[in-house]
Amino acid sequence: MYLLTYLQTTHHLSRRTIIDFIKQGKILVNHLPVQSFKHLLSPWDEIFLPDGNASIFSSSSEKNVAQQHSPKLVLFNKPKGYVVSKSDPHTPTIYTLLPSAFHHYYYIGRLDKESRGLLLLTDSPALVHRYTHPKFHIEKEYLVQLSSPLSAPDIQKAKSWIYDEGDFLKFKTLTKSASPLTYHITLNEGKKRHIRRVIKTLGYELLDLQRIREGEYELGNLKEGDWKEVKI
Repeated sequence: MYLLTYLQTTHHLSRRTIIDFIKQGKILVNHLPVQSFKHLLSPWDEIFLPDGNASIFSSSSEKNVAQQHSPKLVLFNKPKGYVVSKSDPHTPTIYTLLPSAFHHYYYIGRLDKESRGLLLLTDSPALVHRYTHPKFHIEKEYLVQLSSPLSAPDIQKAKSWIYDEGDFLKFKTLTKSASPLTYHITLNEGKKRHIRRVIKTLGYELLDLQRIREGEYELGNLKEGDWKEVKI
C-alpha cells in the first residue's frame, strides 16, 4: 500500500497536508524522512507523524482497511461561483454548500470557479485514484455553449491535437447539440482547464460549461447546489 493511501485512510489526513508534511521532511518511515507520497510501505514499517503519532504497517492492517472501509460516493451539482477546494481565502468553496458530514470527503477531479455541473465526492482515496488516473480512461461528458458556431475544420482540430502551454490536448468526441451554439464534448483525460484551453486556442469564446456525466454517473435532474448519495 502507498503511504498516501495509508495516511488518508487510517489517519484521515488530506492529500495536500500529507504532501506538505513530506516536503517539509516531517513524515518519517523507519526514522528516515520520506521523499515521495508514492512511497510503498512494507510490512512492519514504522510511520512517524509530526503530531507525535506513530503506527506500524503490516499486511494484516492493509487487509483490515480494505475489509472495514466500504466506499461512499456523493453526486453534487456544483453551481458557478464556487471553487473546488478544501479552503480558499477569497472565494466560497463547494464545502460551504455541503453538509458537515461530507466535509472530510475528497473531490474527484475539479471544476473551475466559472464551470458548473456534476462533481463526485468520496471518502475513499482508492476511488479517487480509480476515477482520476489516466490509465482507467474514465469518460466525462460536458455541454458547452459558445458565442459563435464552430467551423468544420476547427471541429476536426479539436478532435485531433491542440498544443497549448506544453500540453497536447484533444476531445474524444465533439458533436453539435440542438442549438447551433451548444456542443456535446467527451473527454477520457482531464488536464487543467482542458476544454477552456482548447476552445480559446481555436479562437472562440466559451459562455457556459456544464459537466453532465462522469463514468457511469449522470447529473440527471439534480438541481444546482443539491447532492445525493449513491450506492457503489
